[in-house]
Amino acid sequence: MSKLIRIAAAACALSLSAVHAQAHAIAGVRVFPVSLTVDDPGVADEATLPQIVDQPGGGPSQLTQYQWEYDKRITPTTALIYNQGFDILTAVGIGRHTGFENPVITGKWQAYVNPEHEFIASLGVQRTLPTSLHSVSIGGSAQGATTPTVHFGKGLGDVLPGALRPLAVTGEVSATFPDRKVNANNDNNGTPPSFRAAGTIQYSLPYLQSQVKDYGLPEFLNRMVPLAEVNYVTPPAPVSMPARRTPRQMTTRRC
Repeated sequence: MSKLIRIAAAACALSLSAVHAQAHAIAGVRVFPVSLTVDDPGVADEATLPQIVDQPGGGPSQLTQYQWEYDKRITPTTALIYNQGFDILTAVGIGRHTGFENPVITGKWQAYVNPEHEFIASLGVQRTLPTSLHSVSIGGSAQGATTPTVHFGKGLGDVLPGALRPLAVTGEVSATFPDRKVNANNDNNGTPPSFRAAGTIQYSLPYLQSQVKDYGLPEFLNRMVPLAEVNYVTPPAPVSMPARRTPRQMTTRRC
């Protein structure tokens, strides 16, 4: 059984524009931004065009992913979400390969919000659609999968004192069930179910300035939320899934 633990961005500025203009989940005075690997626990009309991820490979190779997302609210507490991407792999000896990632359609329900305790929780189901055979060598998979997911966010402003009040945590837990499960002989090109848990710990400078004390920080700092995030998957995911979302704006932001 393999495990993947990634610490991504010990201090990542997620916000470079005004908080009220961003698509984030809100519980009372707490705003929960999305991160690179952990979705926010809310629903909204949002778009990411595009997210660009560069991943150096083993040896002289390079993987570049161009990913996009569109979220559309159906009711004030439900939304449909579309994700996909296009991958480019360049490596010595194999040349350049390209392919589309699997389209992913998600239904999401913002199930509970407690403004007083800065808590929010949502439930979702992702459906990963099979991609065409010409794309399976890079970026996509010829089989699909279904992934129920729980999202949550908890601000700590109601339990911690003073300058610690801007701290918050967000997370998501999911299980992926492939359309074709591996058989006993492991000869049917199937894959096993997988489990994923991911989370962030973040410190909101906008919360510090508005709810604790205005320290007169420069304007660009007033819009930042430094964070650290962890992603754990076991065993490896059965299909190529889009990386989790960057801040859902019309421009890409990198940590």
